[in-house]
Amino acid sequence: MSLLDTLNQALGDDAVSEISQRIGAQPDQTRSAIQQALPVILGALGQEAADPSRAPGLQKALAEDHDGSVVDDPQGYLTGAMPQKATDGQAILDHVLGDRQAAAHQALASKTGLDMNKIASLLPLLAPIVMSLLGRQQRGGGIQTGDLGSILSGETNQAAGSSPDIGDLLGSILGGR
Repeated sequence: MSLLDTLNQALGDDAVSEISQRIGAQPDQTRSAIQQALPVILGALGQEAADPSRAPGLQKALAEDHDGSVVDDPQGYLTGAMPQKATDGQAILDHVLGDRQAAAHQALASKTGLDMNKIASLLPLLAPIVMSLLGRQQRGGGIQTGDLGSILSGETNQAAGSSPDIGDLLGSILGGR
């Protein structure tokens, strides 16, 4: 099962309903936006993992702060029952998207029909879930230290290949696609 499949499975109806309430959107719009946003987050993390100067920081964050508990219990995370460092989605986005956040908000808003404020609320909710899954995979031996960049690149390439919209979205935010 791909990382995207695992993430979408972890984000069941209850989690999507909670996220929908938190961002002020309908569940069907929220589900669609999540399916477009997850490849963006994975792609940004993949770029970080492929950068030799930034990859060690990502590896350290996964090892120290992301044990899989957020993806194992997204409902607990969304209701505030998790440690702060593992759930600080805005800090994760600041690190991996940096100054591309506004472009991500605009592109996702354009593709999903949600306004930029809702997208700006959605992405920080998703980032800890993605990091949690990667941390769990790394701890379980499913991702070796040097393989993270290629695994994430493969995931984003697969997502881009499965949908022209996602491919265009990734290209507009992350470039090079």
